[in-house]
Amino acid sequence: MKVETGQGISEAGPGDRARLEPILEESFEGWYLRHSKRTLYEIGKVRVAEVNGNAVGLTMLKTVDDRIGYVYYIAVARVSRRMGFGGRLLDDALDYFGALGTEIVYAAAENEDALALFSSRGFMKTNFREVASRYGLFRAITMYRSMLVVPGEVLLQLQLEKSEGGTRLSSRA
Repeated sequence: MKVETGQGISEAGPGDRARLEPILEESFEGWYLRHSKRTLYEIGKVRVAEVNGNAVGLTMLKTVDDRIGYVYYIAVARVSRRMGFGGRLLDDALDYFGALGTEIVYAAAENEDALALFSSRGFMKTNFREVASRYGLFRAITMYRSMLVVPGEVLLQLQLEKSEGGTRLSSRA
């Protein structure tokens, strides 16, 4: 996804991820920082936003199964915040999941900025009861473990609907 001259979003391979740690250090603390750093090296898909070759943000994406995607982390360098990079990274993630044929994308957020970002793209709040109703109790427990939703986080969902023109987004799930 090209943003404009000198800016773009691309995949960060396993050997290219260490340079992204400073963005995580500016974005998270405590348990979230430790977990985000570990996840950076373990997760299969990391997308990085760059300006003139410098990383300004990243997102970590996970496929829970063939039909379910999860936006694990979105982080933007402090000096690049409020410039639209979080939204661009989220749009890129939704394009990625849409291209895979994913039907629903989940995310978890703990702060107002993150909630506002996801809401701006049509994500709606959900909860364990709704997930269990949709997939069954055992699968919901397995999904929560896989997504590592922790107390204090709000679980969000976005239904990706197929249309003749490609994938369109719907907040109804």
